[in-house]
Amino acid sequence: MSNTTAINLYIASLNLLQNNILRYTYIIIFIAGNIGCFLNVLIFTRQNYRQLSCSYYILASTFIDLILINFIILLRILNTFNIDPTQTSLIICKIRMYIAQAAGVLIRIFIVLACIDRWAMTSRVVKRRAFTNMKIPKILIPSVIIAWCLITMHVPFYQDIVNHRCIITSTNYTTFYNIFNAFISGLIIPMLMIIFSLLTVRNVRHLQQRVHARVQILVTANVNEQTVQPQAINKKSYDYQLSFMILIQECVYIISNLPFVVYSFYIAITSSWSKPILQTTIETFSMNIVYALLYLNFSSTFYIYTIASHTFRKDLKQLLSYNRFRSILFGNRQNIEDVSFTQDQIRMRTRTATVNMP
Repeated sequence: MSNTTAINLYIASLNLLQNNILRYTYIIIFIAGNIGCFLNVLIFTRQNYRQLSCSYYILASTFIDLILINFIILLRILNTFNIDPTQTSLIICKIRMYIAQAAGVLIRIFIVLACIDRWAMTSRVVKRRAFTNMKIPKILIPSVIIAWCLITMHVPFYQDIVNHRCIITSTNYTTFYNIFNAFISGLIIPMLMIIFSLLTVRNVRHLQQRVHARVQILVTANVNEQTVQPQAINKKSYDYQLSFMILIQECVYIISNLPFVVYSFYIAITSSWSKPILQTTIETFSMNIVYALLYLNFSSTFYIYTIASHTFRKDLKQLLSYNRFRSILFGNRQNIEDVSFTQDQIRMRTRTATVNMP
């Protein structure tokens, strides 16, 4: 077998493997992502979460997740079945790249804003805590969306269909685009996440130390310790749980984003090089795996919150109870949070009815 034949067989095998991996991965992302986003919306629109400004940033990122999943991921699924609208429609070709860029960064920005909100909430400075005012996200969210959509308006102008492929037509812009992506998504956003996460952790520790010191003083003065406990930091409170959920989400994002940053810098450096077909095939395979990992992160927010937070799991369990879920989906005249009985109450009524039977 000649060397050329062996290379062609290897390329064909790699393309087949890539197609199968991406097909099933994106189908899972599409289904799990839509279910997770739907449940996220139902949970974060509940009364307990609507009182927290941080919830609005999470909801904003969730709605953009839905756009990303139901447009970009759907196109990628179709591509694995050899159906690619971007090869025949210039409008879809340009819009796909624009939405992928704008939506991907907006999701990250809202998570950063949620982290800043948690830092402000735990701060001892009154002016900083004003950032958690409910009016702030209502102003910031549309402002950020409009600003970033305008900043990324350059993306569609360099997209075109060449040989039935939707690609960037300028080598210089390819270099700029990858550096731009790596700089924003790989440096600025992760640095902001790390900085405000560390500041939030520091603030929480300071609050715990102050509460502990106050308890010790009052106990020394023969004051009942129980009178102080309500003022302590409750680790089951929604504020604390939201802070912890955001911190875990940021850790997952930073780790899963590293391959994307490395790949972006690599393409920016080597975009003008002349490459053999085998190297191009391997690069394409690596690119698709990196993007699949990135999109997997965007669709996993709900599952990260479920694993990280006991309070979130409790709210999810209450939401998925039959009466509550049916009332949310189909409507109910009664307020489900006021009239639903606990399982213990139902069991007690059942036992009473059984005892009173003749």
